Parts: sequence; C-alpha cells; structure tokens
Amino acid sequence: MKQAITITIVGVLLIGFGVFLFLHGNKQGDQTTEGLLPNLPTDTQLQANMSKTGLDPLPAEGTVLHIHEHLDMIINGQSATVPSQLGIATTFFSPIHTHDSTGVIHVESPVTKDFKLSQFFDEWGVTFNDSCLDSYCSDSTHKLIVGVNGSPITNARDYVLKAHDEIEIWYGPKDQNPTLIGAYNFEPGL
Repeated sequence: MKQAITITIVGVLLIGFGVFLFLHGNKQGDQTTEGLLPNLPTDTQLQANMSKTGLDPLPAEGTVLHIHEHLDMIINGQSATVPSQLGIATTFFSPIHTHDSTGVIHVESPVTKDFKLSQFFDEWGVTFNDSCLDSYCSDSTHKLIVGVNGSPITNARDYVLKAHDEIEIWYGPKDQNPTLIGAYNFEPGL
C-alpha cells in the first residue's frame, strides 16, 4: 500500500512538473536559436526595438499587406533557428513576425508599405549588415553572404521584403563558396 502511494505521489509530481514546463517554457524570452544567436527580446525590449526601427505595435495582425518570406541562416555549417513568436508580445504584434521556428517570416500590416530585412533583425535586437550577423562578422578568415532567391545581394539592410522570397544568410570560412538556396516550398495558402 505504501509503495502504491509513493508511486502515485511521484507520478503526480512528474505530471505537475511537465505542466509547469509546458506553461512556462514557451514564453517569450525563453527560446533560443540553438545557442548561435540571442534569445527573443522581452515584451519591453521588443517594443523599444520596434520603436527604433519604425515599426508600430499593432493590437492584432494586419490584413491589408499579407506576405511571407523564408529565412535560412547558416553559421559555420550549422543551421541557426529562426525563433518562434518573434515580434509577438503579450499585448501587441509587430507587422513583421514569426509564428513558429520554420523560418517563415510573416509581414501582416494594416497598410501597404515597404518593410526591410533589417527591421526583422532590429526588432529581434540582432546586429545585421553586409558584414555581420550578430557577432559573426567578416574578417581575414570568414565571410558573410546574404542571398535572395539564390543570388547574392549587397545593401542587405535595405532589402525590401517581397512575397515568397527565399533569404539566406551564410557565414563561414572565406575559402568556401556556398551554393545559395534558390527557393522555399511554401505551404499552400502562404
């Protein structure tokens, strides 16, 4: 009888711990990009970052402009995860955000206007330009390449996001010449 009670108590504690992790392990600020890039900003940081980059907080996702892009980030041969829920706070949305960690970027705005690749990284709080992705910067042994639909681009900060772009940011040894990803197979409806 004592053994059955002990097993029951341990089972309840394990279930409770699992529920705690589920409820508290999915909140903004807790997700990582596999240690390669910074965590998500807190709601307060996100709002400050959005303000600096000219993005207005929205009470809901916009519907006038609704396009999607896909982002791949390869750092020294490893895929860096695009974080889930980037640009989604407890009480507001950014017009540029993610819903999951597939790399699909959602641009959902109440107005039609240009949104730039730099705004995505600025709201995240990650340094991004033609030479650097966070602390991964071109130097004597490494290079950074930004490509769209399989072709390298320059002035990547000013690149205007377009529907169904495949964007790749590649950082690695200077002597390597990667084949950039040309397209992404978007799910129907995106």
